[in-house]
Amino acid sequence: MDYGGFSKDGKEFIINRFDTPTPWINYLCNGKYAALISHTGGGYSFFEDPKYQRITRYRYNNVPLDRPGRYIYIRDDGNGEYWSAGWQPVCRAPDAWECRHGLGYTKISSENCGIRSEVTYFVPLDDNLEVWSVCVTNTGKRKRAITMTPYVEFALFDASEEFMFHPNLHYFSTAEYDSRDKAIYYSFYNRKKGYFKRNFSKVYFAVTNREVQGYDCEREAFIGKYRSETDPEVMKTGRHRNSKVIGGNAIGCLSVRFELEPGEEQRAIVVMGVDAYDNRLTPDRILRKYSDENHVARELERVGGYWEGYTSKLSVETPDPVINANINIWNQYQSRTTFDWSRYASLMYNTGTGRGVGFRDTSQDTMGVVHAIAPQVKDKIKLLARNMYEDGHAYHLFYPTVGTGEPKKYSDDHLWMIPAVYSYICETGDHRILDEKAPYIEGSSGTIYEHMARALEYTLSNCGPHGFPRMFYADWNDCLNDIDRKGKGESVWVAMFLCYAAKQMAELAEETGKAKDAGNFMKVYNGMKDKINDIAWDGEWYIRAFTDEGRPVGSKACEEGKIHINTQSWAVLSGVADRERGLKCMDAVKKHLDTDIGIRICRPSYTSGPDDIGSLINYPAGIKENGAIFCHANTWAVIAEAMLGRPDRAFEYYHKLLPAVAAKKIGAETYRVEPYVYCQFLFGPDHPQFGRGSHSWLTGTSAWMFRAFTDWILGVRATLDGLTIDPRLPSSWDGFTMKRLFRGKEYEIKASAGKVTVNGKPIRDGSLAHRRSVPI
Repeated sequence: MDYGGFSKDGKEFIINRFDTPTPWINYLCNGKYAALISHTGGGYSFFEDPKYQRITRYRYNNVPLDRPGRYIYIRDDGNGEYWSAGWQPVCRAPDAWECRHGLGYTKISSENCGIRSEVTYFVPLDDNLEVWSVCVTNTGKRKRAITMTPYVEFALFDASEEFMFHPNLHYFSTAEYDSRDKAIYYSFYNRKKGYFKRNFSKVYFAVTNREVQGYDCEREAFIGKYRSETDPEVMKTGRHRNSKVIGGNAIGCLSVRFELEPGEEQRAIVVMGVDAYDNRLTPDRILRKYSDENHVARELERVGGYWEGYTSKLSVETPDPVINANINIWNQYQSRTTFDWSRYASLMYNTGTGRGVGFRDTSQDTMGVVHAIAPQVKDKIKLLARNMYEDGHAYHLFYPTVGTGEPKKYSDDHLWMIPAVYSYICETGDHRILDEKAPYIEGSSGTIYEHMARALEYTLSNCGPHGFPRMFYADWNDCLNDIDRKGKGESVWVAMFLCYAAKQMAELAEETGKAKDAGNFMKVYNGMKDKINDIAWDGEWYIRAFTDEGRPVGSKACEEGKIHINTQSWAVLSGVADRERGLKCMDAVKKHLDTDIGIRICRPSYTSGPDDIGSLINYPAGIKENGAIFCHANTWAVIAEAMLGRPDRAFEYYHKLLPAVAAKKIGAETYRVEPYVYCQFLFGPDHPQFGRGSHSWLTGTSAWMFRAFTDWILGVRATLDGLTIDPRLPSSWDGFTMKRLFRGKEYEIKASAGKVTVNGKPIRDGSLAHRRSVPI
């Protein structure tokens, strides 16, 4: 079944059915204020932090699905009929309906009973608020009297406490209508000693350019007894209660009226925002500013201009229009979203209540945006450094707003700091970052270089019986979390990742005149590389881990989980495998793990439940880490095949996981998730719903797929020496063009028939550099 497709220019995804398999969403944000919105207006808003500074409420795993949200009720005052501009929550079938998700905005259009409505939602670049710009048109032949009623349900600010303690906490709420500002103001108080003081004092909600005819601040007064958002009492009767809340369930709900001649259109501007610590204007002045329709139009244009500038830093033209739309627009847009919000908050998958900013996640996310926003990446690196301990390990998750983190030890988190910094320096040439200081969690300070060196030292000082890094709680595969319960379990993958990081540290040390350090880092690299090849090579592929008892995981001696993808791809990425073993282990991936729609994370899936593997055995076969197609891990297989000089296989792995390609091949009803952004995993072939997607938007797949294609398939990648150009194109292609901003200069790179030109001039050595990069 077809639910939509891309606009001709690829900048919008147009949804033409409101009953999508799951809510298909967009992120509207400016880095502080965030509004998650589905194609029917569902979702919620928060300021800086979805756990501690939640603005509006959302009910996860709810029936009906995807409620509440940003709703526009429209009522015909002539006959009392009413409906929703976005279909939800009234769910009356419209005569026409469409949603367009674009970069920084969502537009929902519908027509009911001769009234056309168009609602454009966006978050301005510089103000901590969201705008709902509404246009209502009478498409009929008679005059109409229409009432429009925007509605939101306010959260109790602390989203996790709301889940647990709502019966008491909702009595901390107050909401009332201010007749002077013509706005509803909502506040939530918690004067408990030591309680986190949030970065805003209150929320405001208003229709800025029209006279308010009625309002309600109490949910029960608007909806009525034993009813829902589908059939509110006030919409049925047409009479507001003009209620306020002094302890209770607070909402924002205002009605305005339109008198529409045939063919006439009128507009309303709905604004919701926070009175934040860094606001330049008071709420009343902000509301006056956003009462001007021209100002609202200019702000929306600025949002469009921002994204146009952002995506113009790197663009490609290839023979495949789906790839062009993905790389030029949606992959970059998704990568920026993951950079801003890590794995913090989504509608269906990450509630924003228990998970903070991931150290590992954010480190990788920087690599998907550094070409476009290097200064922000530098700031994020410093933030990561502040969440490391003096001994070199790091918080697994942290909460920047409140300054706390999760101390549980993972074996890989801290090491991701190294490729994040390395990638930043390759892109910018800014070696000075290595000398900048950042505090540790305990309070002392060290340079960024020292943070990175301590990360390596921490891993080296915590090895198991075979000399491989201890697994600790887990590594990148969070569900291998019973390997190291007794302090002897080891991760072969982390050993490979250590090699990868040590080699990058050696390059940085050499580049900055630290020859002794460079030598020491290469000793680490070579020593661990030899150990992996001596102990962890299983004949056709590399072992994944060793348990406390020394039992191999990911070996042909295992009945289940004989082969895992990561130690094959990373054997190549890290340089641990020589060419013969690299080809052999990646051939094993093709033979044992590949499917028509992607590569499984491991095989066979676990069904017997050995007690020294981890929580992945709790998942049915084919779901998540237990035999699913983990898209993030597939990215490294793409890179590995390109590095091995097998471009057709690299392209095959890349192309079949393109969201639009996967959705079409699998079918939207099975695929379920948005066909314009990557998801975390697809159900594997051991599951009856093979191909079902899950955990879309916030996934490391986005940054790594972007880098896999631009750096390794097109072969245009930043190195310490400069911009290296080494295309690994599929045999079906005759070339490509890339426009790229690099270290302040614009380059147009064209590859065709084995020849490469840069700004019209042929190059021979494949590098825009002082010296040619050393191949990995």
